[in-house]
Amino acid sequence: MSENFSKERIVKNSLLLYVRMLFTMWLNLYATRLTLANLGIEDMGVYGVIGSIVSLFTVFTGGITSAVQRFITFELGLKDGQPNKVFCSSLNVIFILSGLMLVLLEVGGLWMLENKVNIPEASRSASFWVFQLSVLTCLVNLISIPYNALIIAHEKMNAFAVISIVQVVLNFLAAYSLSLFENNRLLLYAIMLAAASVLVRILYQIYCHRKFGEARYHREIDWDKIKAIGKFTGVSTISGVLSVMSGQGIIFIINWIFGVTINGVYIIALQLKNSILSFSQNILRAISPQIIKTCANNELELYKKLVCSGAKIGAFMLFFIMHPFLFRADYIMTLWLGNLPEYVVEFSKCIVFISLTYAIFEPIRTAVLATGKIMKFFLVPDLLYMIVLPISFIVGKLSSSPIYTIITIVSVEIIICMIRIYYATIVTPIKLQLFFKEVLIPCVMVFVLSYYVCLFLSKCLTKDFEGLVALVVYNSISLLGIIYMLGLTRSERSFLMLKIKKICNKL
Repeated sequence: MSENFSKERIVKNSLLLYVRMLFTMWLNLYATRLTLANLGIEDMGVYGVIGSIVSLFTVFTGGITSAVQRFITFELGLKDGQPNKVFCSSLNVIFILSGLMLVLLEVGGLWMLENKVNIPEASRSASFWVFQLSVLTCLVNLISIPYNALIIAHEKMNAFAVISIVQVVLNFLAAYSLSLFENNRLLLYAIMLAAASVLVRILYQIYCHRKFGEARYHREIDWDKIKAIGKFTGVSTISGVLSVMSGQGIIFIINWIFGVTINGVYIIALQLKNSILSFSQNILRAISPQIIKTCANNELELYKKLVCSGAKIGAFMLFFIMHPFLFRADYIMTLWLGNLPEYVVEFSKCIVFISLTYAIFEPIRTAVLATGKIMKFFLVPDLLYMIVLPISFIVGKLSSSPIYTIITIVSVEIIICMIRIYYATIVTPIKLQLFFKEVLIPCVMVFVLSYYVCLFLSKCLTKDFEGLVALVVYNSISLLGIIYMLGLTRSERSFLMLKIKKICNKL
């Protein structure tokens, strides 16, 4: 068996990432509550809209991130790979792109901010400087891409966990300290978040230079490597353009029809989605380097096993909080935010279902990236997803209800995700029959049975904090049994029991 594949390393990295997730999720959720209380829903919406403007001009960063991550990991997976050339070449090209992006943002971004965005007069003076700080944060994150890729490619999840915890703590302190100021809170919040991003960028660079020989910097650019990365990035960038046009277009449509208040509600729902997804994405971060490395060495059976197990277990992890949230959403959101803005519960319930589709989809996306056959997989679904803009606009105008708009957005998102999975089965060894057998059928069986168990528990327990804790505990216990019986294969159950026996023997 290849040295690139290690179940023990996956388990260790998953546990490290879960410890990180439990800590950061709580801080992120509480930081959102503090931000909402200290900024207000309007200023929170303004911050989200400004972030959307910056995102419109950074559409290629997602493609660069995927490309650099894939090629560095792929080179490490090869016996005679050259990861240092990929790292240095990528970093030097990113320096050039950062300068070009700065010019685009200062010209086009400012024009959009001043002419095309609905911002209250009270926040308009601060919006210029918030925009400038968002640009700084964006450029810092762009330069950090090769360093982050090195850490993940080497599967050093302990460092990734520690540094990301530092960033979450700094963001939390920024939200908490807003209460100490009476005026200019929106601007101060942007300053503190920008400072946190710069500090975290420095930490990533220091760690990589101390731990990885591949991080030795050279001014040279290997144009052969850049051409391969550029071709990959080109397709990813076109996909990113379409994704940003649709994703950020939704924010602008909500702004035009319903105003910044509903923008704030939508931003809160998206933050909840990211927090929920952290439950399932830990397993992806642990296995994605091994997916790419096994593909590089043509170990297709291990490759398929990693992808299917990752997709399935990612969905299972989401069920632990998805079901209790659906049955106690009002109470949980009140604990989180205090006074609830109108429509925030409805938006959050809908967003949970997008999280489920992403949990299943992300390992499959990594499998496609590993093969390099990304053209149809990215572009066709992204083109089809553009239909969400006119449909959501029409629904919003005709209904005058944000609820129908968010239902429309979620429905289109789920359909497009199914199309992406279909295209993935065309370009990878993971065929549709295998996906249905190993992923979809076990997930559906576990979802249906655990849903009704949680429904029964919800009706039996009280509607207070003790009842919520009991619901989470009892749902988790029952879900573990259901997953073991219906969700795992025989080999997965054997591996699980073996690890439990080892832990018991050590204790």
